[in-house]
Amino acid sequence: MLTSDARAQTASGLSVKWGQACKMKVVQQFDVPMSDALVNLGASDQQGIDDGSTSMSDIKKYGLSYNWEIRGKKISGYCNVNGKGKITEFKQGL
Repeated sequence: MLTSDARAQTASGLSVKWGQACKMKVVQQFDVPMSDALVNLGASDQQGIDDGSTSMSDIKKYGLSYNWEIRGKKISGYCNVNGKGKITEFKQGL
């Protein structure tokens, strides 16, 4: 079993860790419970990780993009994270 530090060094581990940063931004921005903030890795980023066409160096160079929404409300948007896990863009409305 991988430790959380070891898991964070994989592409899927980074995507989960950085997705949490976007989720926290949604929670803080809209004052909703964590359970109501839904964040998913963008489809093209997810496909690249799944099929191996996106490497760790790609992720660390370009970052990742996430889609978010608030459960039960018609509020959604996207969140871009740079290669260091810092949110660089957070927008409402797709």
